[in-house]
Amino acid sequence: MDELKKYGDNIVINDYEISVLNKCNIDVTKCKTLAEVLLLIDRYLDDSFLDDEEYDEIDFVANNLNERLYYTGHK
Repeated sequence: MDELKKYGDNIVINDYEISVLNKCNIDVTKCKTLAEVLLLIDRYLDDSFLDDEEYDEIDFVANNLNERLYYTGHK
């Protein structure tokens, strides 16, 4: 798996996740927390019409970030 990189103070994310988020026009560098990134993903999913593959990619990233948020205890 890709090595995790730190963005800002509280966001730790890998290159694959960044690439998927970039495809969705979600700029992690403007976010302060993983929770904020997850909120942007939710908004993106609400406003977009995605095929199954696109949905699976962003859903996979969201699940990874949710899990990372849970285990690191960051809000």
